[in-house]
Amino acid sequence: MREQTRIRAGQTARRLAVTAATGAIAATILVAVGSSDSTSRPLASSDASPTDGPSVQSLDVPAAEAGRSPARGGGQLVASLAQTRTESYGMVAVTWRHGTAPDGTKVRVRLRVDGVWKPWQSLPIDLDEGPAAGEEAADVRDGTAPLWVGEGTGVAVDVTAPGGSGPDGIRVDTIDPGADPVGSTVARSAGAEIRGPARFPAMPGMFTRKEWGANESLGDQCWEPIYGRSAKMIFVHHTVNSNDYSRSDGKGIVRSILAYHTQSRGWCDIGYNYLIDRYGRVYVGRAGGARLPVRGAHAGDYNTNSVGVSLIGNFEEARPTKRMKNALVRFIGWRLGTSYAPAHGTVTLRGTEFNRISGHRDAMSTACPGKYVYRWLPRLRDRVGHYLSDYRSPIRKRAGQIGKRTTGQVFRGEAKQSHGLRTDFGHGAMFAKAGLGAHWLTGAALRAYRDRDGTHGRFGFPVTDLKPTEVAGVRQVVFEHGRMYRIGKRQAYTLWGRILIRYRGLGGVAGSLGSPTSNMMPTGGGRRATFTNGSITWDRQDESITVEYV
Repeated sequence: MREQTRIRAGQTARRLAVTAATGAIAATILVAVGSSDSTSRPLASSDASPTDGPSVQSLDVPAAEAGRSPARGGGQLVASLAQTRTESYGMVAVTWRHGTAPDGTKVRVRLRVDGVWKPWQSLPIDLDEGPAAGEEAADVRDGTAPLWVGEGTGVAVDVTAPGGSGPDGIRVDTIDPGADPVGSTVARSAGAEIRGPARFPAMPGMFTRKEWGANESLGDQCWEPIYGRSAKMIFVHHTVNSNDYSRSDGKGIVRSILAYHTQSRGWCDIGYNYLIDRYGRVYVGRAGGARLPVRGAHAGDYNTNSVGVSLIGNFEEARPTKRMKNALVRFIGWRLGTSYAPAHGTVTLRGTEFNRISGHRDAMSTACPGKYVYRWLPRLRDRVGHYLSDYRSPIRKRAGQIGKRTTGQVFRGEAKQSHGLRTDFGHGAMFAKAGLGAHWLTGAALRAYRDRDGTHGRFGFPVTDLKPTEVAGVRQVVFEHGRMYRIGKRQAYTLWGRILIRYRGLGGVAGSLGSPTSNMMPTGGGRRATFTNGSITWDRQDESITVEYV
């Protein structure tokens, strides 16, 4: 009897590896259905009924009998799984222990789809995709690209290698994507025709992780997002799984890739930062914030400060659709443009120079993103450059005047906010609104502004940078609806309304009350602020202002 192990996507691949090594099967056990095309036997546990979330079924691929050779494909057969009926699945892939596959290893699968056993087909092996050494869990596994099947109910596997010595711990995983989330909203496709340059490269409509059904229940510490300093460049990938999927398959494919990367390969999350399907729909990939430079697991040593976007399909075999291309132009235009990075030119990561928009094969020995996409990359750079050619940003202009030594690199790209704009840099943030200009905040002043809800709060947008006052050691920021006084380098106090008007009428920080020593605090009937030499109290009932000195 052969055992199949079903792993919910909320279990770690680390736990699976330990379970397999000890033989203590902690997940639901399914009864094997043999190596023939017979009818499946009932599940061994009633708890193994289908769930809404993705799940992984794992089967060992036994070492081949001595002297056997494959029907085709060359090399010597080192492992083989005969035709085996399985639970229904949507995606299939083969994995093995990290670093044990010799050069020239090849994997073929035969799948039972729609009740018929299909011809043998190869699964590409890409050992260079994934996290760099030490970036993810210690028990990562190597494997093939995952293949989207749609609805399979059986699998057979042949693994060949030169010299007859193959990978260790070979396993075939079939992945059931589960159901789409209930009430999931439909994101507008970003694949419509682009009619000209964008005045502002807005974030294209995307499916959030919640909308495509990401399982957020894993509790490993490695799930804490890790950030770079800035989104400096883009690596374009392809998923190598299928080109003829339907519109309704998109979310299930992304859920299956998440399950494969985490449960089968042992990564901390889906490797790509974003994915785009053939219908021009964009999916947020790795967790941590769609606008932030989250480190992915897509390009080995070059994951930090790069963005990995994967086109769902195999572009060694087919050309990307027009909608997919348009969506990629919009996506890269937004991601690079709002980080103030150009479409052309180069950037250096870990001592290696890359084009700002590169293919995965530029970083590693791989065919990714497929010949049809890779040949299109020069045209893609031109299209993104044209898309950004009319983008005029007051924040980018002002940041250029101040200089990167002061601002640091763009951390969170420029975004529209409360009828204005905001960009977060490594050393602070800049805000802009029509008629007010672009203004820079950092340190205690920025923290106090954020604590008061920033542009969404009472004060509105800044009208000045942090600037000196008449008193040494006291600086101020003027906002649309108030003022902030920074005392020394650590304390910042805010005033507004009638109290601020009266304070300024008494000379402000240079007047008789001196500098603020508190924010405005609620009283029983109004508000009160304290100063070095006294206080001002506003009474809501009669609108009176009382000034007291100490």
